[in-house]
Amino acid sequence: MLKPKRIVFTGGPSGGKTSLIEVVLRHFGDKVAAVPEAASILYSGGFPRKTGSLSMKHIQRAIYYVVRELEDLSFATEPKKIALCDRGTLDGMAYWPKGGKGFLDSIGSTFQEELARYDIVIHLSPPIKQDIYRLSTTRIENHSKALELDKRTQEVWKYHPKRFLISDEPDFLIKVNKAIKILEREIGRIDNKKQYSVAAKLALPMREQKQNNGGMEA
Repeated sequence: MLKPKRIVFTGGPSGGKTSLIEVVLRHFGDKVAAVPEAASILYSGGFPRKTGSLSMKHIQRAIYYVVRELEDLSFATEPKKIALCDRGTLDGMAYWPKGGKGFLDSIGSTFQEELARYDIVIHLSPPIKQDIYRLSTTRIENHSKALELDKRTQEVWKYHPKRFLISDEPDFLIKVNKAIKILEREIGRIDNKKQYSVAAKLALPMREQKQNNGGMEA
């Protein structure tokens, strides 16, 4: 029985996730398939983007369920391909009010269940220099908020056994080359293993499981 194989690209706003996925698609060809960012689909389609903690909870729950359906659709239609996911199900925890507290209870899941959905995590940090950072129609966070969200996202994914951090670089091509080298090595390992189980490799301390099931501290 085939098991979904997923690589999630995460990090703060403007880290280059979508652009990198386009390069990876061309580089690996038929081995991979792209899963678009759920938030961009929702926002560009007119989903209300209201401010406040209550609104953010509704927004992040909606994003979570769309992420899951997009990933499951990719596996259902192209089961042999590795899914390149533009953000993952745990990203919502970084945007959730009060440091993520209550996010997992709200979606009826656990920290380990969500980590185990992904074989590899590629974290791309946003530009450190403010003059390089760019807003868009769906990216409305200012530079300082983007850096804060980057730190929160790092915290969310830090226990994944195959997480790779790619920091900001003066040239985006340097980030691309670093990611391609990682993926060339790791994609081969995914393909060569009969049973690649991230869940079996998770080394999340019980204390941290309890903390993260309730939410990380701000």
